[in-house]
Amino acid sequence: MNQHSEPKSEGTTRRKVLTTIGGLVTAASATNLRSPSRCSSAEETPQPHSGTDAESNPSLSGIDPKNVVDEYRSRNLDSVSDAEIYRQAAGLISNPQRKSINSFALHAPLELLARYALLPLVDPHERQIARLQIVTSASAYEAGIDAVGEAAGINRFPNLSTARQEFARIFDSGDVDGLDAAMLQVATQFGTSSLVHLLTPLALPTLTGASHSHIGLWLLLRHGTSGSVGDAALLRAAVRRVAAEPQGRLSSFSGMSISGGKPLVQSAAQIEAEILTKLTNPTKGETKRRNLRGLLEAGEKTGNADRLFEDLIGRSLTNEQIDAAFRAVLRVCAHSMLQDEPSQAKFGWSHCLTLPQAACGLSSLNIERKLALAATLVWITAYRSVLSKRALDFSWAPPKADSRLSLLEALATSPTVAASRVWHAPVTERPLIRRTLATQASIRNDQHLVKYTRACFDLCSFDPTHEHLYLAAAAHLCGLWVNERPRDEILNDLLDGRSTS
Repeated sequence: MNQHSEPKSEGTTRRKVLTTIGGLVTAASATNLRSPSRCSSAEETPQPHSGTDAESNPSLSGIDPKNVVDEYRSRNLDSVSDAEIYRQAAGLISNPQRKSINSFALHAPLELLARYALLPLVDPHERQIARLQIVTSASAYEAGIDAVGEAAGINRFPNLSTARQEFARIFDSGDVDGLDAAMLQVATQFGTSSLVHLLTPLALPTLTGASHSHIGLWLLLRHGTSGSVGDAALLRAAVRRVAAEPQGRLSSFSGMSISGGKPLVQSAAQIEAEILTKLTNPTKGETKRRNLRGLLEAGEKTGNADRLFEDLIGRSLTNEQIDAAFRAVLRVCAHSMLQDEPSQAKFGWSHCLTLPQAACGLSSLNIERKLALAATLVWITAYRSVLSKRALDFSWAPPKADSRLSLLEALATSPTVAASRVWHAPVTERPLIRRTLATQASIRNDQHLVKYTRACFDLCSFDPTHEHLYLAAAAHLCGLWVNERPRDEILNDLLDGRSTS
């Protein structure tokens, strides 16, 4: 699905959004974090391989994207550590586009975070191409955008509580540049964790930026325990878009009003079963708009989210119940990739999973748990209502592929064979499967593929009894791209899909 720029509009309801935060930001620095493994994978933040130090490093800036292979070599970028490649790429990609933003520019910060997270798993023989993809994306972004430039500096906040109040005031005033500057100042003084806590209630229900803002928040937290202002700057474009259109929000559940409610008496197993049943084949809607916002708005027009899940969201939910709901939804997402309309795999079913997975990740760290679930139920209902062509069978399993096929051979055969090969693989083979999928995704230039692969790996830890499902879904999408972009064509196609116009 193509992502288009969305119109800006002003409004006066911003403070109402922020007042629901309560003392969230002031408590952020002392948040009682649940285990990150609940919705994240076993791989930790990448550790840079040895390379030159920052002061003597060759620069990524100014590379001609049409000549990136030669300039990578002439600038001796192989001598630069992974961490420094990431740092410099982030510096280029964090500068927001001044006006409209297309799919490549929207996804560039998320792509960078996902690619860097996958690098430790990449086959050593393919690392140069994986790193070259990062450099190409950064150089294409730098060369193609009309950049806003550096954010304005503002005075230090005396404390976190004051920062929260000032953030609310700026947001309420509609000052896009001011919110940009305040966001960076919060990150500078109080760290990225505090910033994520502050932004999450704004990012989860937004329709701006293809509803991707919260994915950046999750990937930022996954990047490391503390992060840096340079990392937080990757959120600048998303923050500016949220600030420009506060009314661009999901409308389900009475405008995402989720407070209060009586306790729900259903068990986790009952919740899972009920959600799976309701999402098997919901009432269909349609849209002529070929972007994610159009899809979500069409999904909301069906009324399915309210009709199917209003009672659930209207209740007081325990952590166990919320986890069960997320597990069910994310299984639906993966099964949609494997069973439903093949033409929607690249952009439809990939986003169908990455949006809820990031919300699940934020929720697993006690960040806006119920709001994250509410948004997730709206998203998945829209996808199942608008894009789905068939009912899902949750007892389904693919026929066994020839076990003599290596995973690389299966990927090159077809997406269905690749998924089958992974689904039925022995547990002992899964580390190799992860390495192969990470490598094949990382050496190709599609932004959605690396983002989807990273998300599926995270879900293997969140829902380990269905690890085979998430790895098979990742293999399905990877197999599609392996066939569309064979290994010997990769260097000739580095700029495909990397235009900012």
